[in-house]
Amino acid sequence: MNKICSFVVYLFLFSCLPLSAQDSLTILFAGDAMMHQTQLDNTRKGDSFDLSGYFSNIEKEVKAADIAVVNFEVPLGGRPYSGYPAFSAPEDFALALQKAGFDFFLLANNHCLDRRTRGLVRTIRMLDSLEIRHTGTFLDRGHRHCTYPMLLRKKDFRIIMLNYTYDTNGLTVDTPRIVNYIDKQVMEADIVEAKLFNPDFIIANMHWGLEYEQMPSREQRRLADWLLGQGVDLVIGCHPHVVQPMELRKGEDGVPDRLVVYSLGNFISNMSREHTDGGAMVKVVLCRKGLRRYIASAQYSLVYSSRYVNKRGKEDIRVVPAASWSEKNQNGSFSVDSALIKYVKNTRLLLNGNNKAVDEYVFD
Repeated sequence: MNKICSFVVYLFLFSCLPLSAQDSLTILFAGDAMMHQTQLDNTRKGDSFDLSGYFSNIEKEVKAADIAVVNFEVPLGGRPYSGYPAFSAPEDFALALQKAGFDFFLLANNHCLDRRTRGLVRTIRMLDSLEIRHTGTFLDRGHRHCTYPMLLRKKDFRIIMLNYTYDTNGLTVDTPRIVNYIDKQVMEADIVEAKLFNPDFIIANMHWGLEYEQMPSREQRRLADWLLGQGVDLVIGCHPHVVQPMELRKGEDGVPDRLVVYSLGNFISNMSREHTDGGAMVKVVLCRKGLRRYIASAQYSLVYSSRYVNKRGKEDIRVVPAASWSEKNQNGSFSVDSALIKYVKNTRLLLNGNNKAVDEYVFD
């Protein structure tokens, strides 16, 4: 009886707090950002690359978020630039993402050692010189100790960002450099340390799962539950190159306070296999009311790597809001892009049937 009374009092106080006591923070998550050889060849302009059209159609939406996060799945390994299977992207790619509004890059992924340890070091130093915050790879133990768990401060919120990868394509990093691998013992220690910062939310960004599988593996599900059990609030996944379902979970008091996104899919790439030509951006509104921390909303919006012919007469890519562009296609405003329409239809079918309390939102 006492527990019930306490719960009623808690709900009353929670609902009666003045609006000024409630703060919110919006975080936008985007999936795998990759630059394949065709992208390099068709955007090269002398010694640089013209990527001005890449993100112009979604820039406003990205910049509206307080924090925008992207999985930077290419090293800045220097010349010669190359695509799959051993990526090395030009700095122009990082600059284009930064210009679009992305201010936090995730580096722990299976391609971070594509240019071996030298490429890892160069990526860290280049992003530092561009004043782009990042995590997941480190110069040495001292660097990791000073910057990890990564604490982001925004609008008086304290957000911890964690980042781990399942593998680095069989390549090993040379000492003293460090890559964050998925290791429960390491992650448990990191989460314990993260709690010492008294964060409002802890976010684990995981590079995991099986490529091209639209449903999460048993291992993903088990690891997500384990992370939430350790005290992580949001688990955001990348790597499969296709979108996988999302779950907003409630605490014992019925208030949503945990989120799992199994895979965001591709944000930008030149991949053409079915379901890999797009991805999802997930927008999460984090709130606090008094001592309570909760998720006010979690929504996804589909994005698509749309092909077109640029001013130099070469095939180029622009990331577009897939849902609104699909509607314009079907209404005859654009030339019909059957691949875009198919992507939206199939992805909606998957998510409508498997998401839990994470709905779609559409932007132009």
